[in-house]
Amino acid sequence: MLSYIISTKESGLTELSEKEYRERLIDICPIKAEKAFEKAWATRNFEIEMYWKRATYFWAFIASTFVGYFALVSSESYEKQSAFNHVEVYFLICIGFVLSLAWHFTNIGSKTWQRHWEVHVDLLEDAFTEPLYKTVYPNQTYSVSKINEIVSLVFVFIWLLLGIKFLIDQNLIRSWSEQFEVNWFVVVSTVMSVVVVVSMSFGHGRGRFGTRPIVMYQRDVRYSKDKVT
Repeated sequence: MLSYIISTKESGLTELSEKEYRERLIDICPIKAEKAFEKAWATRNFEIEMYWKRATYFWAFIASTFVGYFALVSSESYEKQSAFNHVEVYFLICIGFVLSLAWHFTNIGSKTWQRHWEVHVDLLEDAFTEPLYKTVYPNQTYSVSKINEIVSLVFVFIWLLLGIKFLIDQNLIRSWSEQFEVNWFVVVSTVMSVVVVVSMSFGHGRGRFGTRPIVMYQRDVRYSKDKVT
């Protein structure tokens, strides 16, 4: 369980020189090199497709969380005093914050893999199409993926502000500092959110290319003694 929060797994990567890269993927066999080039193109396009599918996935959940939040805060019951300080609103805020941060990290991870295959295309294309992908028309433009990263980060800060607003509206910050009255549901929700954020940032959520020792097994398959009709 602790490894999900903080990961101490070391990287198992080995740096390749340009000569070693060429020996492994270009010079070894022209046919294999061309297949590697085509695979890099196809996987790059696949990563772009998956990038927007992941964005749609998070958009749906974040939008639903926003709908739930505004439905609760605009209701008549929210204006009335609550023995639990309307903790369901804060719980939704925590969910929205975690989802928005997960979306932001996923955007970064998706872009990293897209760029990974683009680098392969850059290195392999000279042998087959000349520098087609590296020859560009505009000298400067806008990055769709980077703008998407900025938007996702904006939503993270929006949920943070809504969380602070909730604590102020419910007078929880003042009660904690002056009267030492603790709303345990708020505390638990906050701690859980922090744990998830730490896990995504430094633990199980970080991809590390460590050494992967594996063991393979074979299933036992036997012919049936009875004749199948």
